[in-house]
Amino acid sequence: MAAKRSFTWFCWVTLGLLLLSISLHTSATTRIAAAADLQLALREIVDQFQTDYPQHSISLTFGSSGVFTSQLLQGAPFELFFSADAAYIDRLEAEGLVKTTPYDYALGRIAFYSGANLEADSADEALQQWLASRSNASKLSIANPRHAPYGVAAMSWLSGLNQAENVNSFRVLGENAAQAVQFVLSGAAESGVVAWPLLYGREDLPGQAWLIPETAHSPLNQRVALMNNASASAVALFDYIQQPSAKQTLKRHGFGIPD
Repeated sequence: MAAKRSFTWFCWVTLGLLLLSISLHTSATTRIAAAADLQLALREIVDQFQTDYPQHSISLTFGSSGVFTSQLLQGAPFELFFSADAAYIDRLEAEGLVKTTPYDYALGRIAFYSGANLEADSADEALQQWLASRSNASKLSIANPRHAPYGVAAMSWLSGLNQAENVNSFRVLGENAAQAVQFVLSGAAESGVVAWPLLYGREDLPGQAWLIPETAHSPLNQRVALMNNASASAVALFDYIQQPSAKQTLKRHGFGIPD
């Protein structure tokens, strides 16, 4: 009898551990790295995704595409990476870290954003007015071009206007696209060349913004890739971002949609 009770106890413990393992596996949170310009659009998409598929648990981390790439190369456990520049995904793919063919999900756009009142019809005109009237203490905010694609695009536009060297002495660098916008909102900078998807349709924001033509700066071809450690939840979100509803959300937040 003692041997039978011991065997029964062992079976119940084994079954409990198995059920616990299954529960932990199914409730595991999928970690997603995303470019900072997606803070508004991707949150909305993921909220809808989890409403449609409540079995999936998603954790979003926003930041600089270049920093995320370095982290992934060093083994960071992100399962899905939304980059603001396709070149970073290409680098990860070349290192054998990407599971399937990546997907171009959006075209990023930049804008000149000013907290000061300017009478201008275009971003070029607004920048020239601001430069002519700025005080010595006034700063221009952009994302750091060393690792943020939006900073590269901003400097590309400024170079086309022969202003890149001129602004170096009074520019402030955000760690990512969102921080570059925040510098203007906080007053740390009076104006900025920043991510349009973080401004578009935002009636709550002060100041003015002028969309910069996409032909006036280096392209922001945005690409998403599944990492080799991608779970079923990551794969499901990767598929979801390619659906018409997700594309419409990105478009509504100011992104261009690739053909």
